[in-house]
Amino acid sequence: MVTKAVACAVALVVLGAASSIGVAQVELEFVTPVWQPDAVRVVNDIVKEWNEQNPEIQVKTVSVRWEQLNTYLLTRFQAGDGPDIFHQDAVMAYEYGVMGYAEPLNAYLGEEELADTPQRNWGDVSDEYGEIYGIPFLQETLVIFYNRELFDEAGLEVPENRMLSWEQLREYAQILTTRDEDGNVTTWGLFAPLEQRLWWALVAQNDGRVLREDEDGAWYVDIDEPAREAITYYTELVTVDRVMPVDVLSYDFMPLYRSFRTGEYAMFAYGCWVRQWLVRLAPDFEWGMLWVEGPVREVTLSIPQAVALDASSEHKDEAMEFLTYFTNTENQARIARADWLFPVRHSALARPEFRAEEFEWDVAYEWVEHGWDVKGQMFAFLAWESQSFLPQFELAILGRQSIDAVLESAVREGNRFLRRMGLQ
Repeated sequence: MVTKAVACAVALVVLGAASSIGVAQVELEFVTPVWQPDAVRVVNDIVKEWNEQNPEIQVKTVSVRWEQLNTYLLTRFQAGDGPDIFHQDAVMAYEYGVMGYAEPLNAYLGEEELADTPQRNWGDVSDEYGEIYGIPFLQETLVIFYNRELFDEAGLEVPENRMLSWEQLREYAQILTTRDEDGNVTTWGLFAPLEQRLWWALVAQNDGRVLREDEDGAWYVDIDEPAREAITYYTELVTVDRVMPVDVLSYDFMPLYRSFRTGEYAMFAYGCWVRQWLVRLAPDFEWGMLWVEGPVREVTLSIPQAVALDASSEHKDEAMEFLTYFTNTENQARIARADWLFPVRHSALARPEFRAEEFEWDVAYEWVEHGWDVKGQMFAFLAWESQSFLPQFELAILGRQSIDAVLESAVREGNRFLRRMGLQ
């Protein structure tokens, strides 16, 4: 028969053992779409270091593919079972916040942290009332990779500043596009996937407007003339100049990557992180990076990423402690370098490794200050773009309708869509 004294002694021994081995009081779930091997390793190292230093707050990572991330998170949020911490595009942290799924972080952020991140990046994760729903920590810039050998064969010189005007880009793409005796294209001058949004950058460079917000907060599709010029320019690369294939509407990354290496595409527009693939898998391939010089503004497309908290988490304070650690200067720099991206914090971006000549870090660095998330800061932007605007745009690229007819329809149907969404 076990006496009360023996039971208490056993309980004390068990508790003491648990305390001595550092049983976590709190376990946090962190969902991340990081997928490039070096970046995965660095994120896991940071989490491991945190767990070793904070036995009372343990973090468990869950990997979800970028293509599935939004559906995965929304499903869990709607079920009331969201992860304590999640990593997403900055615009989605904002949208989740507006929907009530992401926790406002204003009360958690210190003056030093706020000042060390550019205001434009805070704007990407904030609503019109100034509520901040995520911590921006990574950014990529859209660049145009080019095949040095094909440029040399065509006698094309690359400007010292790596900037091409709109007319130069068109001219270079025309020269680089080659055909066989039957008229079949053997090398396309340019491949700029529609979903990589070179055209959005062109709209911004021309100081154009596709979306307009009224003083009362209502949104409208209102495509002005500079935006029409930019969209027409992009479309005519396919339909008039025929230097870019209709495949820009739908593609797979790996075939595109291989086609660039084998000379099927002389230039292609993609995120600066592709450098890692070129360096690792094609060390002898001669490549470089270009960008487009806008007629009105020097703007490049930046796609910022952020980390955020689930509004329903029972451990927000502990989760924020981890986020502060995860996004500090040292760790931002480690993750960005491993992912071949750039950190957001001024103190991290100032590190010399992001201006190294090797692998053209210095070239990409020069464009970071001009990088903006040029899309409209409108709730449900991605839904409007994918379900309303792009299907119209595709008709022009396929040559089924004129660009004028497409843009007229895009305005009409786009405003109907926004009314259904309650944005007008």
